[in-house]
Amino acid sequence: MTRKSPRPGSTPLPAGLAAPARKSLAHAGLETLEHLAAVGRRRLAGMPGICPRTLAQLQDAMDEHGLELPAG
Repeated sequence: MTRKSPRPGSTPLPAGLAAPARKSLAHAGLETLEHLAAVGRRRLAGMPGICPRTLAQLQDAMDEHGLELPAG
């Protein structure tokens, strides 16, 4: 069973992200999992501070909340 955010559109990023990844996402204005779904995996992978481990953490969080991280 997946957990849904109590307020759709405002699911926070996972707490365990490394500081460089969190700063890079914040600098790009990506503050929720829904923002990430609009951007896509390819763009995220090209951002500074975003490594394969971070992408896996983000994907796991999105799966947990019933969201999809598109390839684009």
